[in-house]
Amino acid sequence: MDFFTAQARARTKTHRLVILFLLAVFGVAAAAYTAVRLIYSQGQSRSETFVFWDAQTALVTLLVVIAVTGIGAWVKWAQLSAGGASVAKMLGGRPISPSPTDAAERRLANIVEEMSISAGIPVPQTFVLDDEPAINAFAAGLTTSDAVVAVSRGALENLSRDELQAVVGHEFSHILNGDMRMNIKLASIIFGILAFVTIGRVLFYSLRFVRTSSSSKKNGTAVALAFIILTATALIIIGSLGYFFGRLIQCAISRQREFLADASSVQFTRNPDAMANALNRIRINASGSAMQNSHAAEIGHFFFAQGISDVLSSWFATHPPLPERIKAIMPQFDFSSPDQLHSRPPTLDKTPLRPAPPSQTARSIVASIGSLNAAKIGLASQITQSLPQTLHSAARTPALAPLVILCLLLEKNPELLARQGKIINLNALPDSLKKEVSILNPLQRLPLLQIALGSLNALPAADQDMLMQSAQSLADADGRLSIFEYALLHLLRHHIASLRNPRRASALHHLPHSTLASATSIVLSFVARAGKSLHSKPEDSFQHAARTLPQLAGKLYLLPETECNLRRLDDALDLLAHISPAWKQIILHAAATAATTDGTILPSEAELLRVIACSLDCPMPPL
Repeated sequence: MDFFTAQARARTKTHRLVILFLLAVFGVAAAAYTAVRLIYSQGQSRSETFVFWDAQTALVTLLVVIAVTGIGAWVKWAQLSAGGASVAKMLGGRPISPSPTDAAERRLANIVEEMSISAGIPVPQTFVLDDEPAINAFAAGLTTSDAVVAVSRGALENLSRDELQAVVGHEFSHILNGDMRMNIKLASIIFGILAFVTIGRVLFYSLRFVRTSSSSKKNGTAVALAFIILTATALIIIGSLGYFFGRLIQCAISRQREFLADASSVQFTRNPDAMANALNRIRINASGSAMQNSHAAEIGHFFFAQGISDVLSSWFATHPPLPERIKAIMPQFDFSSPDQLHSRPPTLDKTPLRPAPPSQTARSIVASIGSLNAAKIGLASQITQSLPQTLHSAARTPALAPLVILCLLLEKNPELLARQGKIINLNALPDSLKKEVSILNPLQRLPLLQIALGSLNALPAADQDMLMQSAQSLADADGRLSIFEYALLHLLRHHIASLRNPRRASALHHLPHSTLASATSIVLSFVARAGKSLHSKPEDSFQHAARTLPQLAGKLYLLPETECNLRRLDDALDLLAHISPAWKQIILHAAATAATTDGTILPSEAELLRVIACSLDCPMPPL
């Protein structure tokens, strides 16, 4: 399943989730109505005829249930959608330091960083669940910008590097396929359905503060107590029914996704042994995968493996049984020999960094979006290892990451550099960082930016705003924007906007063909002109791209170079950000075709393609 199909599937599952939620609400409302009528019948005299159905009571009960579940779901959504870090901290997570001294934590940080760079997303903040001896992990967040990866201490101590990489690959599948937002919606809905249990427990707890006396029967206290007890009991029973429905919804949504995430991880790493062995280690581990934190039940479907253990786990498990998951990956797995598999040592390519070979096609570029593979992960490892250690460490450190980003915008021309020095105090930028950035290979610039962007999550909003203003001023110093400057500013702005409002969902809009053609023409014109060379004319690149869009035949046009300004490109990308995943795939394929017409991809073309993909919320790996 490719990225665009996965995105469409996630939207379809959202609709399915809404239907299941409504069914659960009606089920809870039916139980609540039954309880209300039975309680009412106890207050009737024996001479009165009891009538079960009452339309007015049914309507009021339904509205109350909708209000309670809606408010509960909204409260949990507000809590969980504040950012992936809030979910990790709720589970007792501790963020890994920028330069971990613990070997296991350093290994985890490197794995997450390599996978992020190879996927083309900002490096997620990484957390360790120190109080969890079980083997488990989860990813949380609403977007790739506010995503986090959290791993239990048991996973760090019991898994080899390859096995840990397989687990992290599983979580990256959830990040790239849009499962994180679905997970938060699911957790919010289930919390809303369970709100009645919470209310019932509060009522029981309130009885501790009720004072009784010998005259209780006279003043009605006994009657009030009986009513509270009866009401609390009814609410807990109704809430338990809601729990039943909630677990059914979790099962309906979660199980198949875990098989897909396992398969995606194997596809990413090309190492089925590691995934099968990681799952088997959970099976034979004394602590298994059961989490100890009290909040684990709320997000049981987030985890890599079954995170909660109760009497209903065998019936309503959010994850398939471990043997089934292992057999799906390795049908011939021998469970009698727990250590039969041995992780292969990582192989690193030591050849110098160089541009992509001419064999890279538009089809392969688009197919790589939202996906990973062993070659891309190897390239990412090669890139990170080739970065100067001081620069790499600075990009990982929240206080220094903004300085790294500003150094990426410094001009090499002394005259232009002097202009930039009049805008900001260049002496505030460490000489070591300025020197190391100035000699970077073009292929290292965007990966370094990805690392630095991930570190901005820990900065206050005021510091993020100051960085954005300083970066814009540096880029404007010479009166023009290069493709790289535009790419950096666009990616920085997009990342900060996603951090500020991760709840923002990109609603689908149906654009008229004339509007779609106009916006697409602007995008393709920029790509065609970014790669003009002796071997390819912009007109040829544009026509090659236009032929891949028969749906817009006769409506596409190449903009004159004088009309290709970046404001028009921004406006066009803002329009295209709301089209369907299928149309995004088509337009990205056309843009990649324009870039690969002459058989090579220049750094400026690669940077522009990644900006276009980022604007469409489609993570593109390094090219």
